[in-house]
Amino acid sequence: MTDQRQPRPSDAAASDDAALKQAGATPLRPTDPGRIGPYVPLGLLGTGGMGRVCLARPADNTPGLAAVKVIRPEYAEDPLFRRRFEREASLHARVRTPHAPRLLGTGFDDPLLWLATQFVPGLNLADAVRDFGALTPAGVWRLVAGLGQALTAMASAGVVHRDLKPSNVILSQQGAHVIDFGIAQAADSSAITSTGNRVGTPAFMAPEYLREGRCDTASDVFSLAGSLIYAATGHAPFGDGTGVDVMHRVAFEEPKPHVMAGLAARDAGLAALLSACLSKDPADRPTPEQLTEAATAAGGRHAASWQEPLGARLLARRQACDVLERFAVQEAVHETAQSRTPAQGSAVPAPGPAQGPALENGGGRKRRKKYLAVAAGLAVCAVVAGTFLLTRPSAGETASAAPTAVTTIAHDNARTSPLPGSSASPSGAKDNAKEKGGEERETASGAGTSPDPSATGDGARATPAAETSGASDGDGGGGSGAGTPTAAPTKTGTTPATPPWISRCTHYSGTELTVHGDKGQRVVQVQCMLTQRGYSVGGAGVNGQFGGSTKAAVKKFQRAKGLAVDGDVGPDTWAALRSST
Repeated sequence: MTDQRQPRPSDAAASDDAALKQAGATPLRPTDPGRIGPYVPLGLLGTGGMGRVCLARPADNTPGLAAVKVIRPEYAEDPLFRRRFEREASLHARVRTPHAPRLLGTGFDDPLLWLATQFVPGLNLADAVRDFGALTPAGVWRLVAGLGQALTAMASAGVVHRDLKPSNVILSQQGAHVIDFGIAQAADSSAITSTGNRVGTPAFMAPEYLREGRCDTASDVFSLAGSLIYAATGHAPFGDGTGVDVMHRVAFEEPKPHVMAGLAARDAGLAALLSACLSKDPADRPTPEQLTEAATAAGGRHAASWQEPLGARLLARRQACDVLERFAVQEAVHETAQSRTPAQGSAVPAPGPAQGPALENGGGRKRRKKYLAVAAGLAVCAVVAGTFLLTRPSAGETASAAPTAVTTIAHDNARTSPLPGSSASPSGAKDNAKEKGGEERETASGAGTSPDPSATGDGARATPAAETSGASDGDGGGGSGAGTPTAAPTKTGTTPATPPWISRCTHYSGTELTVHGDKGQRVVQVQCMLTQRGYSVGGAGVNGQFGGSTKAAVKKFQRAKGLAVDGDVGPDTWAALRSST
């Protein structure tokens, strides 16, 4: 996890920082990592008891933003926590609801333990109430509807939140969402948590959790009610604080009379429902399904928008995230173009009259991408042609030489750095096509091209044609001692053929979790690799629909490779599919 961020022009950096602030993030510090697993951090979203959360983009330039939580070292280094973390994360992956962000991936073997989820552009409930005051009854009913559905989905997956509180509820233009669920159970059973302590916020804990350490879906309903009462009144039902007095009130006393009276004055039906949720006996509390039914009867499921000016803030936050994602893509295109700079002495045709204005005056995005692709292709052709002229054998030579690779040299004679998420140029550097977490790196020419055999994770590597003097293997940094390349002897032999599941399946190069019910290019890639390996994905074939036949094929493949047989295509399964064996 080295810092791979590149300097940006001052105007782009300023715009980026402004968008970060509007999105609810702060700029990264120089000491922050430039890469977390398959993600490139853009900013810091916050810190908490279990770690730091970064706003990040996929390093393979696929669309979307992620919230990546990096677990604190004292937890990450605890073997018991790591085991529980892995189990709870696997449960998180099974929760499928629009009211909870989807788990994108985890890193168990990286130097830092991390977990990535879809980023929801919104505002947490605690900040919303602090900045805009208590929600209207209609807004609270909308919360009841959305969060009731979230708890229903969690219960179906066997997930208990254990730390449901206002700061773990996100409001967005689309509704309400629960974040940070499941992992609290790993922390609560960790060796770091001493006997008698609990992970969570006392004012929103369930009484049975405080008294006995027992927690289930009914406990989450209790905590949800406390968060909803806070949303409606601006006060927790048992008072504020984190001390023993608050825990005693939650465990043994009734909620504050003036808080409940204020709620009843605003909406008597809402007050009655939430009072039932605060029952000390879990059996007397409504189920998540009953919460959703009550919200439907009250019209909460049909609430169109949040009150103003909260709604305007949420719109601005979503727009800022759109800007950040666009900046990330543009920056990736710029970095990719730089990485394809041809070797010194190779000629690249100058852009013609039709190309110049589009590139220099900010022509359409599609035209820019098209010209960049053409220029890159011409550069590659020029390098190959120059290499052939320099390295072809003389007429008197009879020995055949194996194909050789070319080291790309920047204009200052320093080796160009490999891009995050792309395989390094085969110039004698160590094979780094496969990361510790099982991620398959995208080839330097981008998704949609046939991957280099050296990027398959099977340990194969191209024969180097030249080494840069003064640079260590794989540093990619072009240190002060970098100089002109020195020719290296080539080997004779035949390069092994690239397996068809690599050469013919180039629809997607990332490692995003892909599961039953998904559709699109990720599924096409999975189906293509499976069929090329001899597995049947059903009568429909490669159709981009992750149905039962595809899941069965994934399970057969996982069983054959000795992987966890769950039918989900996570980083380990992606890596196995892309291996050359």
